[in-house]
Amino acid sequence: MLLKKRSCWSSLICILFLLTGCWDRIEIDQRGFVIGVAIDYSHISKHKFKGTYQIVVPSGLKQSSQGQRGSGSSGKAYFNLSTTENSMPAISARLAARTSRTPYFEHLKIIIVSSEVAKDDKIFADLLDFFLRNNEMRRSVQILIADGKAADILDIPTFNEPTPIDYITSIARNDRKTNYMLPESRIGDVHEFLVKHESFAIQTVRLEEKGVSMTGSAIFDGKTKEFVGFLQGEETQGLNFVTERVKGGIIEAKIKDHTFAFRAERTKSKITMQQFSPTKFKFNIKLATEGVLDKSMSEYDPSNSEAIKDLEKSLEDVVKANTLKVIKKLQQTYKKDALGRGH
Repeated sequence: MLLKKRSCWSSLICILFLLTGCWDRIEIDQRGFVIGVAIDYSHISKHKFKGTYQIVVPSGLKQSSQGQRGSGSSGKAYFNLSTTENSMPAISARLAARTSRTPYFEHLKIIIVSSEVAKDDKIFADLLDFFLRNNEMRRSVQILIADGKAADILDIPTFNEPTPIDYITSIARNDRKTNYMLPESRIGDVHEFLVKHESFAIQTVRLEEKGVSMTGSAIFDGKTKEFVGFLQGEETQGLNFVTERVKGGIIEAKIKDHTFAFRAERTKSKITMQQFSPTKFKFNIKLATEGVLDKSMSEYDPSNSEAIKDLEKSLEDVVKANTLKVIKKLQQTYKKDALGRGH
């Protein structure tokens, strides 16, 4: 009988453990889903940084799916909340005290850092450390460098998307349509560059005609981990060719004042090195691309071998010129190797 009672008590204790809930559980309707973060310097406060969070409004998303888009309706699908502090953890803590819903980062899509912040020694790496260590974050979160104030990017018109972040995310994936911008720059990839002390390039974003433009790229020093300068669209095209990151896009060239368009579909880069001394190297870069003519000219027959040679030579001149532009700028202006050949 005593053994039976002990067995009964043991079962009851086990059931109590099974019925115990999660001590830190937060109901979904009490979460504030942060989808975008913008980081700027604070110039009007005693605090160093200004953090702006873009938080989703679920009821607004429902209206957007029914045709009432983002900022054009009274029930917006998002709101932006800003505050100032001296570190990212402090910014998150202060914002948590200003909103009825706990900031939640598992659905974070984009972090935008102003070029002003990114150019200061090691601050960029320290800011990213907060997001890398947060167990709610994903290593697929996208990093962008803003040419101007990062917070302003979160206030752009949303057009066909429910939130500005969704709009920017859609543009960032258009690297198959243009080779003047980089592929998406993810926080996991950026972290690897920082750990290896290798110089690298990140996607950029800037305000333009009530929207944004993402052509060009931002160059970072692998040793100091600071932003050193921008590359323009043509220079970024050259960088993409050398690093084999061209996924599509148009290359325009001219023959006798006539412009034609070539759509790149496949590219290949081969780099060989010659060493003349312990400190003197020479790199030979061979580029190749395949694609189709998107726009031809009535005076040229693409099936004619001589016409093909003329077209190929014109395209070669454009790609070569843009590649030399980026190599020259990286070597002589920035003195950084973002081509993957060294540091």
